[in-house]
Amino acid sequence: MRNLSNMEKEVLKLLQAHANDEYSKNELAPWIAKTSLEMGHLYSDLGLSSRKEMGEFMSKHFTSLAKLKPEDKRWKKYLYDCIGKTAPACATCADISNCFNCSFNPEKKEQKSNYLKTIKEKFPNEKKDLAILLSFEVAIVLISFMFIYK
Repeated sequence: MRNLSNMEKEVLKLLQAHANDEYSKNELAPWIAKTSLEMGHLYSDLGLSSRKEMGEFMSKHFTSLAKLKPEDKRWKKYLYDCIGKTAPACATCADISNCFNCSFNPEKKEQKSNYLKTIKEKFPNEKKDLAILLSFEVAIVLISFMFIYK
């Protein structure tokens, strides 16, 4: 229960940092953060009719965050990726096969596995080179998060 409260606070902080105005910051952000803990799709739990409407809503109220969001990622997944957590609903979601960039999606796990296999093939005996390459990729991810949270 405490973990959910912490996740809600982290999502709230993220949303407030990107809010376009006081209404978005103080009214919408807390509502979205609280709703993001629910088990359904975020757009429907918020009472919106579609993912397209969700995108328009977020663009209107959290423009800078919406501009950073990849098109192939759903909003709840994106919010939780930004805080480095997995949304509570993801582990039991019945729509995993349709969720783009979802780590629980078996196709995505296979893609990640194939990627790691390719890296190992390129550097079969050179653990040092592999460590440097992976360190570089981690640095890129960390720098990306620095831009998101600034």
